[in-house]
Amino acid sequence: MKHKIAVFPGDGVGPELIKEGMKIIGKAAELDKFEIEWLQFNGPSEKILKEIKDGCNSIYCGALENSRLTRNLIRNFFEQFISLRPIKLLPNVEGPLTGKTSSEIDFTIIRENTEDFYAGASGRAKNGRSRQQIELNKSTVKAKIGLSIETKGNEIAYQIGVLSRKGCERVIQFGFEHARSRNSKKITFVDKANVMDYYNFWRESVDRIAKEHQGAAYEFELIDAAVMNLVRQPEAYSIIVAPNMFGDILSDLGTAIQGGLAFAAQGNINPEGISMFEPIHGPAPKLKDRGIVNPIATIWAGSLMLDAIGQHKSGSLIIKAIESVLKEGRARTQDLGGNNTTSEMGDAILDKLIELHD
Repeated sequence: MKHKIAVFPGDGVGPELIKEGMKIIGKAAELDKFEIEWLQFNGPSEKILKEIKDGCNSIYCGALENSRLTRNLIRNFFEQFISLRPIKLLPNVEGPLTGKTSSEIDFTIIRENTEDFYAGASGRAKNGRSRQQIELNKSTVKAKIGLSIETKGNEIAYQIGVLSRKGCERVIQFGFEHARSRNSKKITFVDKANVMDYYNFWRESVDRIAKEHQGAAYEFELIDAAVMNLVRQPEAYSIIVAPNMFGDILSDLGTAIQGGLAFAAQGNINPEGISMFEPIHGPAPKLKDRGIVNPIATIWAGSLMLDAIGQHKSGSLIIKAIESVLKEGRARTQDLGGNNTTSEMGDAILDKLIELHD
């Protein structure tokens, strides 16, 4: 089987890190007898994204300058409405939670990627009377919101959260299906429905979709409790599904408790279209061409991509190779207290991949 993969090498240290990921993915393809064709692009434009849509299976992306704007361009074009973040403390990686091990910090955060308080429904009103209109034009919701505002003696700013039935249900459906595919015992749906009635709409959607998944165990948890409990007992979580804003908060907390940005990989998912896989750290331009940056987040993102395109064995084996290399401790980059280079860490993972392959 042949997979065409679009590659944005990125900026700063991005190209040297993506090189290591491509090297390992190439070896996995050779071992498991499938073919990868790489199509490299310098940066996204509407013309390039249309070319990718017509001819590619997935996108592999390095660290980017202006990453938020660039990611949003790609996400919006391909309607990648899910952010998938694996949170796992790897062997011999020092995390901030004393006494917690890799067996206790191992869960996935699934975040809705397009709506909620990030939908773009915001504005300001100065003292006096004004009329304003907000227009939303998304695949899940097309709406015009008219506001008649009167303020006395004060300027205000406002942000309107928007949840659509379709937007909620499609990420919730993905959450249940992902949990089933991973044999996860429980799904935790996060919100703030106790003080924001808005999120009862989210809960209603969860209960409705749950009827299609008889036997699936799920629970609701408030965002403040989730933040506290992730620090106290991360082992209680398997799959977390959250609206956009709370998913953003939990993803950053997850990155911290798994040891930092060097291990943070993300999938921007469209289950029926083209998805993008990337490290979430920045391009670190001051470290460019020094060959000292840890490539694990980029390599991990590549394993997520292989899993998404159906090469589950290869994706899983890459993670096992990363874990084995770290457990043995023979290859460690500067951030891990060692002196190995970027390419030496990549080579160690590649060699371990070959060794583990049956």
